[in-house]
Amino acid sequence: MNLFKQLLRVLTMTRRVGGWKAATSLIQNLPKQLQLFRRLLSDPRVPVVGKVVLVGAVLFAVSPLNLPQYIPIIGQLDDIGIALLAGNFFLKQVPAEVLAEHRYAVGLGESFETA
Repeated sequence: MNLFKQLLRVLTMTRRVGGWKAATSLIQNLPKQLQLFRRLLSDPRVPVVGKVVLVGAVLFAVSPLNLPQYIPIIGQLDDIGIALLAGNFFLKQVPAEVLAEHRYAVGLGESFETA
């Protein structure tokens, strides 16, 4: 029964963030988005604070440190949640014209939203 409740919560969250269409779009654009982050990390016009937060989140994700697994949902999704928060913070730190320049360069155009 516990697994069923967790699955139901995941499905509910998926509907809140745009449904399966948004999820498949995210997966299809993942290589371009990773290239965007790589380009932004190497750009000197991007503030260092955003870079440090993003790199710290990646290091946390690959480190053995984790929130306890007995916390429902959060225990399993802590790395994903921290990575999403750090990625969002990083993109908000990037000046709009720099972000637009790199989005165009990797082929994302206006389809990638930062909010």
